[in-house]
Order: sequence, then C-alpha cells, then structure tokens
Amino acid sequence: MIVRTQSELDAALSAGEAWIEIDGDGEFVVRASGSATVRASGSATVRAYGSATVTAYGSATVRAYGSATVRAYGSATVRASGSATVTASGSATVTAYGSATVRASGSATVTAGALVPVHDHGPATKITGGAVVIPIRTPETMADWCAYYGVDVSRGWAVVYKAVDDELVSGYRCAYPIGEEVACPDWDAAVRCGNGLHFSPRAFMSLAYAPDATRFLAVKVKVSECVVLGDKIKAPRCKVLHEVDEDGEPLTHEVDG
Repeated sequence: MIVRTQSELDAALSAGEAWIEIDGDGEFVVRASGSATVRASGSATVRAYGSATVTAYGSATVRAYGSATVRAYGSATVRASGSATVTASGSATVTAYGSATVRASGSATVTAGALVPVHDHGPATKITGGAVVIPIRTPETMADWCAYYGVDVSRGWAVVYKAVDDELVSGYRCAYPIGEEVACPDWDAAVRCGNGLHFSPRAFMSLAYAPDATRFLAVKVKVSECVVLGDKIKAPRCKVLHEVDEDGEPLTHEVDG
C-alpha cells in the first residue's frame, strides 16, 4: 500500500497493512503495529518506534527508537538509539547510541556510541567509535557462505532468495514461475557477475540488487553448482519454491519436489 501523508500512514498501520510504502517528502512517524513493514524512499523522513520495521532507500532519513529495525540502502541516513538494530549497505550513513546494534557493509559510514557493537562487513566501511568493532568478511566457498548466512541446506540443495516484480520477473527480464525450474542459457562458472542466475541468502538482502522489486521468492539451488560472489551467489539453474515476504516467511505453500 502506498501512502503520501501521515494520516494515510496511520490509517494503514491501524488497518494492519503488512506492506506500506511511503511516497512523500514530509516527516512521518511509524509506531509498532504488528508485523507491518514500511519502505521509505526519496527524501522522506521517518521516525520509527517500538518494534516497527523500516527499509530506507535513496536519500531517506530514519530515526529509530526502542527496538525498531532499520535496513538502509543507497545514501539513506539513520540515527538509532535504544535497542534499535540497523543494517546498512551502499553509502548509507548511521549514527547509533544506547544499546543499538549496527551491521555495516559496502561503503557505509557508522558513528557508534560507547555501548554499540558494530559488525563490519567491509569492504570500504568507515566506522568511528563503538563498544567493539567486529571485522567480518564474506566467505569464498559455498559451504562457508551457507554457514555464514545461516542458509538452509538439505541433501546438497540450498534455499536462497530472489527479488522480482509483480509478474515474478527479475530486473534482467528473467521469469521465475512458482513451482518450475529456471535455467540460465549462457551459464559460465567464472567468478564474476553475469552468465548465471543470481540469488541472495536473505530475502531483504536481494533488495540491494533490485530496489524496485515488489515480491520475493524462495528457490533452491544445488550447492555444488553455485559460485560465490560476495554477499550473493550465481547458479546455472534453480527450482522456484514459493513466494515469501521480506523476512523470508512463506506467503504460499511450498511446491513439492
């Protein structure tokens, strides 16, 4: 649901909308409301309280309090306090205080208070302060990659995620019909982007590569066939299982097989 004013946002939260997108340049207040997830883009300014979840893009600004969770991409700016959790990538900027927790990657810039732990995923992060800065680097082997991101693996197959549009089509115009197998016609196992089907270990992480996506899919890939590309992988083929929300929770029943 798209909202453009605070009153529209309040109404959507009260109605229990699970997915809300803010399309406006004013200041908005998001308070905990069930499992609602709010996206902010453009130059919107959002204040998040309680257990609210906000995903920020572009030059959006978010101030997070309580146990709010924020995922920041692009050049979004986040100020977090309390026990808020912030995941930042791209050139996002985060200032965190209290008992907030920060995960930083890409060229994110973080200024952290004395009690804030920062997980530094690199490669070009800039971190100042923090109770402890934990340097974390993405694994290079598929087995380590699955273990690192907590990817479910069974009988040599891993469950990973793809962000797509309303028609289940990726940004590179590849369709992913639910229940069907999708193959790459020009597969190349070289360790570089392209010539493969690309996937993320978590549904929300796929937004970094497809910020305009509206739907998410869980797929399974054969571990022995995959190539690790930092925080994503590529594979020659996949089996599309079911649609999920941004947190990877199924929206439909899984297809057998």
